[in-house]
Amino acid sequence: MGELALIRRIREAPTGHPWLKVGPGSDCAVVTWPAGHEMAYKIDQVVEGAHFVLDGPEAATPRQIGWKALAKAASDIAAAGCRPVAALVAINLRNGLDDTFALELHAGVKACAERLGFALAGGDITSSERTLTVCVSLIGAAPAGQPAWLRQGARAGDVLLVTGELGGSRGGKHLDFMPRVEEASQLRNLAGAGIRACIDITDGLARDAGHLCEESGVGIEIDEAALPLSAAAVSAAGRDGRSALEHVLGDGEDFELLLAVDPSAAEALMKNWAHATRLTRIGRVLPPAAGRTLKRSDGRSERLPDVGYEHGTSAGSPTQ
Repeated sequence: MGELALIRRIREAPTGHPWLKVGPGSDCAVVTWPAGHEMAYKIDQVVEGAHFVLDGPEAATPRQIGWKALAKAASDIAAAGCRPVAALVAINLRNGLDDTFALELHAGVKACAERLGFALAGGDITSSERTLTVCVSLIGAAPAGQPAWLRQGARAGDVLLVTGELGGSRGGKHLDFMPRVEEASQLRNLAGAGIRACIDITDGLARDAGHLCEESGVGIEIDEAALPLSAAAVSAAGRDGRSALEHVLGDGEDFELLLAVDPSAAEALMKNWAHATRLTRIGRVLPPAAGRTLKRSDGRSERLPDVGYEHGTSAGSPTQ
């Protein structure tokens, strides 16, 4: 079907939000934004060949691609301590992908928006010779009168906490993960201003911890023995010769939250945490002169390796 027919099919079952005044069908979406709520604004994309493949044993379904596109952006909104409100979604369908594929991809987009309770406010559809891409622009809101979380703000003495389990995302998690929106809400409710900084883990624990250090001007120590290893990381280590630790530090696309938390607030969090998602203390924030260290299980300390994913330019290549 053509673009207009596809848009009509998509508009048959809109996904809304109480703040969305005008949704799909107009040149612009209109959101009535209540006073006192800080806005978090995110743009992100998933690109064939970089974030998913369509062939081979790791092939993604169109529904998984749609889910991942929205969930990836929602993960960043969660890392800001906010809840998603409304998304714009632009899809470039490469030639050869049929109507069934397009509608299934939208079903994944819609499922994520419905599961997390935010609006699909509009978007754009186009087609080209090569490469399927889905680009998402997402706005989120902090609770009234409370600031969004940032990467800067961590202080020496803070505790490092992480949600969920880490490593082995290529085993399937990177396509089916649940962004930690509900967990972020509970973290905020329990710790309040005790949460000093936060980042979601997309490039690997080591690299994203480094981003937090750079933005906050601090050092860190990560405790190997405390790291919550996923079963996928342990399984991958048995197949590819890389250790489970290497998978945890460098795999990326865990989409878990890494937080720097005031020590007293961290103690209360660990005592009162009741969410089904695991919360683990994995280290501490140090003065900047201490650098970034990894405390090994045998007690030795060594430099935290700078490993993880980084997109390259056309003159280079991504590093893993």
